[in-house]
Amino acid sequence: MPGTEAEEILALALIFVVHIAGGLMLVWGMLEGDARPYPWRRRGRGRGPDDPESDPSPPSPPPARAPLPLGGAEPSRARLRDETPLREAYPPAPRRPQRRPDRSPARR
Repeated sequence: MPGTEAEEILALALIFVVHIAGGLMLVWGMLEGDARPYPWRRRGRGRGPDDPESDPSPPSPPPARAPLPLGGAEPSRARLRDETPLREAYPPAPRRPQRRPDRSPARR
């Protein structure tokens, strides 16, 4: 069922209006807190005229760090920065033992 030309123009106009409204909302959201028209959007910055003056708390000290290297640390078997290949640092994988065939008298 083909639409009329008026319906197509109305649909395109609606899409245009929605895009313009979305663009305006994006620009409004990127504005700084002081330039926003509504003070309730400041999200706890405490700079409004009704907010009591509060002293900023002193910065907390950095967390204590463990000494490096840690107590249970062991050096690696292979150094990746050396020119030696990795195969020299690790032993070869064990092979499966060869199974000897049964030499039972019934099979002969």
